[in-house]
Amino acid sequence: MRRVPPCVYDSRRALYRVFVSPAQGPALSTASPSLSRPQLSATLPAPGPHGNDALAAGQTRRFAAKPPARGPRGQTSVAAADQLAREGRGFDTRFTTQQDIARSGRDRPPQDHEITDPQIMVVDDGAPEGPLATSFVLTKLEAHESLRMVQPYVPADPKNNRPSAQLAVCKIVNKRDEYERQRQLREMKKAAAGKPKTKELELTWAIGEHDLATKMRQMGQFLDKGMKVELLVARKKGGRQVDAKEAEGVLRRIRHEVDRIGGREAKGASGVVGATYRLYLEGRQK
Repeated sequence: MRRVPPCVYDSRRALYRVFVSPAQGPALSTASPSLSRPQLSATLPAPGPHGNDALAAGQTRRFAAKPPARGPRGQTSVAAADQLAREGRGFDTRFTTQQDIARSGRDRPPQDHEITDPQIMVVDDGAPEGPLATSFVLTKLEAHESLRMVQPYVPADPKNNRPSAQLAVCKIVNKRDEYERQRQLREMKKAAAGKPKTKELELTWAIGEHDLATKMRQMGQFLDKGMKVELLVARKKGGRQVDAKEAEGVLRRIRHEVDRIGGREAKGASGVVGATYRLYLEGRQK
């Protein structure tokens, strides 16, 4: 029989003392009741099939617990963005520059409560006054008055010989007068749009048949569009000279073409036949 090493018996004895002996009789005198295996088993969670499942569950519960209360928050996103913009611009973001007006999408500078500048220069009837608080100026306006920005804020630029900023200049306007001016301007534009445009054509007394036909075709197109035509016939410097008979023939051809296309002379011609002669033509009224 093969001899069993002593270490194997020692391991067996140790296991026997721990697990078997306490169940059969009183506890060993060398073992402390507080360290007995049954009591430890009641204290520690029983190992699961994967050994550390209970420990993992305990860790999961600990990390899933409610986190400690947070301290006070810092700047809001709006305040942080405003501070960032202020640091980038180098001045209060409420001041309105020309770039701000361009980015606003409006086709005019701000007016009345659209003006966010904290301070402005004000023009009433004389030289600019100020600086004045914008809110103060707005409270002093009459019902028929309006505050209009006429020159935006210009920031300081020491590198370009502008050591200090220039506040925006605003003007107090009478809304009734402004409305009347706008009405007159609209009427002037309407009248100008309804007035026929005038085209000018030039040709010489020595013009050839082909070139004359081209000029007459252009004249007819302008008259058909409701335009007026000023037709200038003159000598060409250094060109061929024509006699009175040939000049009269050119003039008859022009008038015949005007009559053919339904045009007429708006007023009497001016100048000298064979020298410089001007005809004022228009389409016939329909």
